[in-house]
Amino acid sequence: MTIHYYMLCYRFEALVASQLPPEDFGAYLAVGTKKNTHGNMLFFEVDPALRSTYFRLEDVPNTCVPHQDGSPKRSKYISTYRVLEHLDADVLGKLYLTTADGRVLGLDASTYIETHNGSGPNLFQELCPVSTMVVSTLTPLAFNAYMTDPKNQVGVPRLIFADLLVERTASGHLAGSLPYDHPDHIMECIRGLEADPLKPTKNVTRAPHLHGFFRTIRRGFFLGDQGGIKFYKFPSKEELDVKYHQWWHSATESLVM
Repeated sequence: MTIHYYMLCYRFEALVASQLPPEDFGAYLAVGTKKNTHGNMLFFEVDPALRSTYFRLEDVPNTCVPHQDGSPKRSKYISTYRVLEHLDADVLGKLYLTTADGRVLGLDASTYIETHNGSGPNLFQELCPVSTMVVSTLTPLAFNAYMTDPKNQVGVPRLIFADLLVERTASGHLAGSLPYDHPDHIMECIRGLEADPLKPTKNVTRAPHLHGFFRTIRRGFFLGDQGGIKFYKFPSKEELDVKYHQWWHSATESLVM
């Protein structure tokens, strides 16, 4: 059986070998294991030609083997520590979004063209290797450059983050349709940045957002370091309603991370 490599990048980071193809692997993560009985998941497909002096890949062919009954090996964890740091961006391929009931949507990397709409205030959810929700006056490209700058004492070598919706009502509050846990606190942080234009970011919470996550995605997902950025565009509302209806219905019904 073919061995696939996947990198989990939501809730925690891990490099996993599996004999399941991406759609089956996503369903297994969401509903097929006692380790994670329900919940949304995100993972990257990793280049099967991966070579590394950090990960012990030489053991994989002998440990990721079918069970005695012939069924495929669903997961063999290779590493759960400093994974993203040791995977170059070019070995990370398609990004898969898995809903709580196991529906899987794959996103290909595409060119990100930044326009004036990229300016803040923006709301970013860092996914890996840290998981802080941040409001920022920076565009996604500038935020990536700032957070992965070696001179930034609270930065990281490589970062995966999502761009979140910040829709406001005429009175200046966050739209009630957005399932954020503490909308007033988010607005307080945004106003704090607007009052201090020299401050680039402000932390909202260090705990990842748990409720209706996929319903909060704006432009999409970013994977970046000092060498550049990869962009995974989230489908438009029209595409979600028509082309990906079953996945979107599942995503909008998901009440957990």
